[in-house]
Amino acid sequence: MEVFEAKEKLLKELNWSENPFVKDLRTSDKNAFLKYYYALEAQKILQKLAFDSKACMLLGPKGVGKTSALFFVKYSLPEKEYDVIFFKEPPQSMQDLAEEAGLVSKGGLMQALSKLLGGSEKKISREEVIGKLKNKVKKIVFFIDEAHLEKNQDMYMEFKYLLYDAPNLRLVICALGKEGFPDSLVQLIGEHNVFTRKGFTQQEMVAIIEHRIKAVGGKALKPFPEVFLEKTLTEQNLLSPIYVFDELNNFLAGLAMGKSEWQAASEYAGDSLIQGVISQSAREKKEKLTTSHADLWIQLSPSQKQIVEKLIRFQNGLTLSEIMKETGLSQNTAFNA
Repeated sequence: MEVFEAKEKLLKELNWSENPFVKDLRTSDKNAFLKYYYALEAQKILQKLAFDSKACMLLGPKGVGKTSALFFVKYSLPEKEYDVIFFKEPPQSMQDLAEEAGLVSKGGLMQALSKLLGGSEKKISREEVIGKLKNKVKKIVFFIDEAHLEKNQDMYMEFKYLLYDAPNLRLVICALGKEGFPDSLVQLIGEHNVFTRKGFTQQEMVAIIEHRIKAVGGKALKPFPEVFLEKTLTEQNLLSPIYVFDELNNFLAGLAMGKSEWQAASEYAGDSLIQGVISQSAREKKEKLTTSHADLWIQLSPSQKQIVEKLIRFQNGLTLSEIMKETGLSQNTAFNA
């Protein structure tokens, strides 16, 4: 119970309604997803569809947020204009596609029994699918996730023919790479409609973190000190937000339990001036302070002398709050000194 009470206390201190760094929001409701999600390529795909691009393709390794991008586009499309069909994996035949899209009813018990007894399997033709799509009042968007897992390679060409002949059809494909897709399909989509995400820059990841903090009522990057983020946003962690969220949640747990080495720096995470000083100090290998600096002593004010005396004792440095505690100085006096 102690850890949960500590968590609630921390959230209250930060003015957060909840912890924003959950790994996967796709199973939550639409409003919750849109509240937390920070759109990058997803926003570009949405813009393409809004201005009538026929198809888009999003490529990248696992964990970079391709599926989340599909959900953002899906949730953002106006219902009065679009009907959305989301394929969690690529359809293996035109019949599978038609059934998943609700263009035909799924085969029931009688059809399955007929197949077992050697009867012919019902199949719908491409022309029939195109006819059914054309009869739809709204634009139809097929979202095909994990499209690289398509076992029936002929379906890639079927996607192309459907796009050609059904003017109200739109297609958004997610895959690891372009390998396996016919050149004619990629050309039809258009290189300017193919987006690739292989990782994130530090600036992008900071924007994602800040967006999530704001979504729960927080401000800026508080309680994460700049130095901590600089150390956390490594090349490896920048491959996926999931890796960064793990680090952030570990930080929050340590902070809540009073076991974080960043405790003091977190108190001033919203102060850019203090964070800049802390960051500079962390980057520089400064000379240890000793009494050999005594020739400067007469130039110091009384409060500065108090602080220097403490810094000689604490060679690893002191935070502003620790200096205030050690010297009895007020925050403004200690900071200015």
